[in-house]
Amino acid sequence: MRSIFLSLSILFFVFHCSSSGGKSQKNLPENVAIVQGEAPIYQGDQALARNRALKDARVNAVRKIIGEQITQKSGVMDGQSLGSQLYNKSDAFVKNHEVLGEEIYKIDTQPMLRLTVRCEVEPTRISTAVDALLDDIGNPRMVVLVGGDIAGKSLKMGDLRNQAEAELSEALRSRGNKIVANSRISALMKKNPKLQNLSLDEIDAGSPLIELAQEAGAEVLIIGNVTSKDQGKVKLPDGKVMDIMSSAVTGPYKMVQLWGDGKVFGSGSAEGRGADLTINVAREKATQDWAKIVGQRAGKQIKDEWFKLTEENTVILKFSGLPPQDGIRFRDDLMEYTAVKRVNERKSDTAASEWELTYPGKESMFSEELTYKKDRSFRYLANYRMEIISSQRGTVTLKFIGN
Repeated sequence: MRSIFLSLSILFFVFHCSSSGGKSQKNLPENVAIVQGEAPIYQGDQALARNRALKDARVNAVRKIIGEQITQKSGVMDGQSLGSQLYNKSDAFVKNHEVLGEEIYKIDTQPMLRLTVRCEVEPTRISTAVDALLDDIGNPRMVVLVGGDIAGKSLKMGDLRNQAEAELSEALRSRGNKIVANSRISALMKKNPKLQNLSLDEIDAGSPLIELAQEAGAEVLIIGNVTSKDQGKVKLPDGKVMDIMSSAVTGPYKMVQLWGDGKVFGSGSAEGRGADLTINVAREKATQDWAKIVGQRAGKQIKDEWFKLTEENTVILKFSGLPPQDGIRFRDDLMEYTAVKRVNERKSDTAASEWELTYPGKESMFSEELTYKKDRSFRYLANYRMEIISSQRGTVTLKFIGN
């Protein structure tokens, strides 16, 4: 037993050393990484393959270093995936590189070139880019819609005169959130005025309000419904009645994720109060108070939940051209070579397949990762070429074409 354990330990040591190109990752500066890059060799053109493998290595170096910085700054465990939208800037980030090793191997009958490369990136540029990325990921674009009734007057969602929407938008904006302009929402509402009167109970995956918010380019929809109740004149604890009118505005709100299948990921209710010499101003102040409370609660909840949402995002993958057996290999490749965590096969057929992926990022990030990985390592390379047809609203569509 002892000899078996010793043999396994030696094998693990040898594998670990070979996987890092025989160079230790320890004691490297924070802006240096030793990584591998791969590319297929088409028609014997090793020079072209070498250039592509170097590009892949630079991307992997940026991915590694950005991922580690994101993890340190945000606490997110899979920071490498969240950094995927910066990969296309890898040439600008990598200052120097040195090829440490080169080998040729095969995937089925497809010859592949693998390089081991030491890359040095520009620390200041990486740090600035990570800060901007974290701000963008933690601060989604929002659409704010509020309906209801204030003193018998109906609030129409998307109306430029809707005070509740304006106040809630301002409350969120003052906390640094990005809000889609009300004029943009108003223009979209004019295409279908009936949407202005939909209620919170009608918010689900197929709701036209969700489609409208998606069309506006938002990532989160905050929707509320308010009603007012006048309280009469203010009474002091000693029973004295003052010539000041008071009003209360109450109502629930929901927060909806606008990619993938879409889902309600938060809700609550709030009550705002206001007082003034006139009842109209008292109502306005109560509406403002409600919006301030909701803005604080919803804004904090979105900040707190956003990374967890992106860590477990659902991406719908649709593709055609792969027989079931090759589809199995493609699924395994996704799990091994990309940040995909789980694959739920809704339908698998050569003509049309649909899978539900659990991925730490939006569909645009998954699509970008496929762009970099589709010609490297995947086992379908020998028989198929993959084209990305579209990537939008949580769905990525692919087409496989036989070689």
